[in-house]
Amino acid sequence: MSVTASTKTKTKYRWIRMTIYLLIIILLAIVLVVPGVLRLIYRADSQVALGNAKSVRMAIQVIATQQYGGDNAFCDATREGGIADGLYEEILQLSEAPGDFWILQMEDDGYTVRQFVYRENEYTVWYDADADAKYLVYHEDNIIHTGD
Repeated sequence: MSVTASTKTKTKYRWIRMTIYLLIIILLAIVLVVPGVLRLIYRADSQVALGNAKSVRMAIQVIATQQYGGDNAFCDATREGGIADGLYEEILQLSEAPGDFWILQMEDDGYTVRQFVYRENEYTVWYDADADAKYLVYHEDNIIHTGD
């Protein structure tokens, strides 16, 4: 009778051990896979923000060319986005971008953008015509937010 009880106990403990091993393997897989998946998701979202920033830049060039052809002003630092009245919405509509942009620096001619910032959700794209890497994409990561 003790041999049967011992066998039952060994079988019971074997199942418990196997279950614990399985849970440890699953936990390790989750810990190792989740950061990589999140990194891929952030990368994909930043590619979308970069594409939208490039379409905003193209729309800025188109509108600036139209303004130049009509001998109208394009750059106005006192207006929304740093451009003349009414052109901000036209650029966003033409580019179909969901974010906001601000022109930081123009060429001396007043129609060519040298630097601008595009902001979409938690992604910020900086464009600098003079830099080696013309576009830089940043992801906002709030560590502490006090809510003041």
